[in-house]
Amino acid sequence: MRESDEFAEALLAQLSVEINEEKEISELASKINDDASFNVKFLNIEQICEEIFPKMAQKVNEFIGIKISPHLKLEYSKLNEFKKMKGKKVFAKNDARLFVDELFDAISKESLEKIVTLVKKDTEKYLVYSTYAKSYISKISTTYGDYLDSVIYLNKFILSNYPQIILYKQGTPYEKNFELVNSGYRGALKMTILEEQIHSIQENLFEVNKIAVIEVNSINEELAKIILGLDDEIVAKLSEYLKLDPIPDDFPIAKRANLFFMLNPDNFIVDVRS
Repeated sequence: MRESDEFAEALLAQLSVEINEEKEISELASKINDDASFNVKFLNIEQICEEIFPKMAQKVNEFIGIKISPHLKLEYSKLNEFKKMKGKKVFAKNDARLFVDELFDAISKESLEKIVTLVKKDTEKYLVYSTYAKSYISKISTTYGDYLDSVIYLNKFILSNYPQIILYKQGTPYEKNFELVNSGYRGALKMTILEEQIHSIQENLFEVNKIAVIEVNSINEELAKIILGLDDEIVAKLSEYLKLDPIPDDFPIAKRANLFFMLNPDNFIVDVRS
């Protein structure tokens, strides 16, 4: 198997727990929809959120003293759309923007072939930005919403399916626990909207952080380029010095990738490889 295929398979394998959980949620949601005995209905997410949004905005204004922008809006994202949106939160210079978007799109579609193409197309960018994919997408099932560019994106896949699943698992009679589950459902939506509204008023901090992250990612791209260009002897000596796990000589890029992840500045702040 070629190294590019190994990299692509390894990335999807690292996301396999999340992917399998998503499939289980979809299958269970489909089963519930087909079960005639499940005769209770929750209001759809759009109805509840349109009611909640202005109330939460007023609470933010009263408590913090800052008005929510009138341009702030809600968007209800399907699973693949939400994953691709997370890619937009990976801040990169213009020459890497398309690569990041293509990578997150490929991952959202579980397209091994496309990921392999991207590894071959630009290995240094793959080393830098695949770490974000692992970090961001592996948390999708516990991420209810996110803010970006005057839009609060709600994870419709999770938020729409969880209340039915929770109630279904509690068993019949479903009416008995409906109010309790429904209250929790509305509470989760309130919490999510309130949290993201607060994020929306931190625009100046967001922009400063964005600029800093873009510069860090540019440095990481340069570091990856340098390491990928090292000759075998230097790679071997550095790997030995850093006590890295040995990798067979048949995988020269993997040897350098291992070195990159160890020398990556992020590794000294937070272990993004986990």
